[in-house]
Amino acid sequence: MVNRFLDRVQIFYEKLEKMSKKSETVLVWTFFAALVFGVVIVTGTLTSGFHLVDDWEFAKYVDWMTLDGYSLWDCLREAVGFDLTLRFRPLYYINRVLMTYLFGINLTAMSVVKAAEIVVTLAALYYCARQMKCHMVHAALFALTVMVGYQSAVWWKLGPQESYDMMMFAVGFLFLLKWLSTDKKGYAVSSVGAFFLMSIYKEPFILLLPFAGLYVLYDGMKGKRVTAACLWETVRHRFPYLLAIGVMFAVEMFLILFVIGTNNYSYVGLDESVTLDQYMQVWRAAAGNNLKWYVRFGVLMGLILLTYWEHVKKLGWEILLTAAVVLPQCVTYSKTALEERYILPCVLGYAFFFVIVGCRFRPLSGKRRIAYMLCLLLMLAAHGRVTLREARYFTYRGESIKTMMESTLELVQGTDKKVLSCFAPNAEGNKTMYHWFRLHGYDEVFYWEEDEKKINRSYGPREDEQAEFADIDVIVMYNEEDRHWCYEPSLDLTDFTEKKCGTITTYIRNGQ
Repeated sequence: MVNRFLDRVQIFYEKLEKMSKKSETVLVWTFFAALVFGVVIVTGTLTSGFHLVDDWEFAKYVDWMTLDGYSLWDCLREAVGFDLTLRFRPLYYINRVLMTYLFGINLTAMSVVKAAEIVVTLAALYYCARQMKCHMVHAALFALTVMVGYQSAVWWKLGPQESYDMMMFAVGFLFLLKWLSTDKKGYAVSSVGAFFLMSIYKEPFILLLPFAGLYVLYDGMKGKRVTAACLWETVRHRFPYLLAIGVMFAVEMFLILFVIGTNNYSYVGLDESVTLDQYMQVWRAAAGNNLKWYVRFGVLMGLILLTYWEHVKKLGWEILLTAAVVLPQCVTYSKTALEERYILPCVLGYAFFFVIVGCRFRPLSGKRRIAYMLCLLLMLAAHGRVTLREARYFTYRGESIKTMMESTLELVQGTDKKVLSCFAPNAEGNKTMYHWFRLHGYDEVFYWEEDEKKINRSYGPREDEQAEFADIDVIVMYNEEDRHWCYEPSLDLTDFTEKKCGTITTYIRNGQ
């Protein structure tokens, strides 16, 4: 019965492989576009609006360019210049300012662009797997394993850099694979260009450059003994590409370590003040939460592969390539572990080994192959459920915020009533309130400082202005349904009427 099932699977694979390149292209792009846009449309993330996080910056840039008279160049210079005093991600802010210049605060248009990036990423990852001689099904599994799960937050969140960076990595790696198979210099140049754009968008992706260099060596050493002479011959033959990648990596790491500095990377690296037990606790928590399905199914698939120990011992290069992706990311996020979007790009190494290498592992056959493939499919199904759940929460939260802001604006616009925003310590929430209400013609938002028990302006030319609690007419804050909730402000709300807006609660002074 098992053999009959495997025979049918093999026939299915062969039929797919006989599909014309044009038909495969249409099928692949249609499938990934339908998947991504289907999720963001059906769950509602596409039109969910502001979320009191990184998307506040879009309102800030529109504020600058419309109310403060900034030119596009002024806005670019201010945003990029300030960020370079903290971190190394210049292209990120160039992109954000240009998106704002094009779309204003139309977050739906920006969400469409974000979803399109994910479609391109999935398709490029698929074709990377195809270039590495994977069947169509395995190639699709590779792409989906990388992009589906808790990290799917990058499909709809407008702040994270990972969606663009994953797209540029996938495109750069695809060009690299095409260059290795055709030896056309244009592919090599395009690959280096894509990797450069990737590396100046978010710092952890710089750590993928050594993987690209190692893969070049891996490809050149296929079928050869690992000797100094063979390695040198491979390096010599592909020296310009390796030099470009090496120089890019060295220069950018130098800038981060010795020019910009690492003081603003609180989540990065090892820290003498953090004990080994604290590191262990963080990673144990991650293994039981965002990483749980990777850990559980990874253990099962690893055990299946280990039953072919004599063959597994020959996978030295593949294990090295996997480690070149996974270990630097784990060290980078050692204090916080990997969660949500930070799972990218680490999961690339995981998917490379368990999908690309595992599915091409020739000794794997019979019931063990069925069990292995079942693990991959069940893991994907579990992560698919996670994706839908996270998307629904994101929409619920966005609609809560939209309802709060619009109903509050309707209540206070054209009056001298004052609004108190209690989103601290999430400063981004307060900044969203400041810029969004200014753009809608209202500038009487104040901010509660819990530690000092003060009500301040906090932002803009009147930032030092304070108000008395008796002058406040509307109060907005998180409630326990919101993941940013961490405390109840110590305010006397007896003279206010509570109105819950999903994850946000509004309090309106009686008689208003």
